[in-house]
Amino acid sequence: MYISADDSIDLQIHTIYSDGHWQPLALFDHLARERFRVASITDHDSMEHLPELCELGAERGIHVIPGVEMTTTWHGKSAHLLCYAAEFTGDALAALSRDTAAAQLANTRTVYDTLVRSGYDFRMPHDASVRPIDNARLLHAHGYAASMDEALKTIADVGYRSITAPLADAVAAAHASGAVAILAHPGRGGGEIHRYDLPLLAELLTDVALDGIEVRYPTYSAEQIEAYTAFARERSLLASAGSDSHGPKQRLPIAYPAALCANLLSRCGVHVR
Repeated sequence: MYISADDSIDLQIHTIYSDGHWQPLALFDHLARERFRVASITDHDSMEHLPELCELGAERGIHVIPGVEMTTTWHGKSAHLLCYAAEFTGDALAALSRDTAAAQLANTRTVYDTLVRSGYDFRMPHDASVRPIDNARLLHAHGYAASMDEALKTIADVGYRSITAPLADAVAAAHASGAVAILAHPGRGGGEIHRYDLPLLAELLTDVALDGIEVRYPTYSAEQIEAYTAFARERSLLASAGSDSHGPKQRLPIAYPAALCANLLSRCGVHVR
């Protein structure tokens, strides 16, 4: 597939199939209205809906690059890994994503049950059997916690733990499945997300064979964009750009020009003229 350098792309979007609020149909209708040419739906630790998402995109003239955002850690630090492929092969990455998601679901359901037995009164979300319950947001929304920090402390006290895969294992599984492995939003930080400044990122690369990094992200400063872009160029890393859009009432997809990610797109079967 060939696209123009100024065609619009967004390589990190989330739907109801993980922690997003985008209904797939509504998402692709929005992308079509805004004339996006390429998108990647990178639901967390979830790959089973990729054929449906690719088909929905194709029906609206949008090429969907199969993707997933894996929840991983490196030396005790959170590290989200974006995996992209023209087509995933084998089962290594899919198996790791299934195992990670199943463990996350079991833990959050246990925390929910413990909260209810302790006297917290809120209704089980309708989709709790297929995706992790956001217990912290339930506590906050029902007035049991004054802030998300307080809610996170409450769920930690009753057994919540972050379920992750080792970063090196996820990168190896991605490569075994024909995918490239990109570190998501290294400059973001905040909450459970660890910030990777350039010295720490350089250290990580000596240990794990990443293919690239996300150099464009909506919370980055101009200085961060410049620094991560230069770092990727110097290290011959692939450059990615994503909005991390989770729903129409939150951040919308961002129309990044395809030229910013030409080398990554090429590895995924999309060539920029």
